[in-house]
Amino acid sequence: MTEIMNRRSLLALCLMACIAPLAGLAQDYKPLLGKWSMTSEANGDSLNWTLILKEADGKLSASLASEQGEMPVKEVSYSGGILKFKAPYEDNDYDVELKLVADKLEGTWSGNGDSGKTTGTKG
Repeated sequence: MTEIMNRRSLLALCLMACIAPLAGLAQDYKPLLGKWSMTSEANGDSLNWTLILKEADGKLSASLASEQGEMPVKEVSYSGGILKFKAPYEDNDYDVELKLVADKLEGTWSGNGDSGKTTGTKG
């Protein structure tokens, strides 16, 4: 009887060890949630905007805010520590790729024949 109990305990422990990392993957974007003051740069010019990251129904969602108002982003995803989405701006969609480095978001944007650097701080 003790051997059966030990096997069950070992099996339960193995299952928990397999499931725990998967649960962590779904939650690893939590430090990103909130408002980020962003700056995108190209050719010496800069554009300031706000990135708003929320969790809705267990999924990451995002929107952008600027002088023109707030609008949702398209195709938001977070995998391997990289946040990706398509940002609408002046009738074009721009690909944005960001990574959390220390307490800043750092990355790039590209689209409509241009590209540049994007950085942001929370707050």
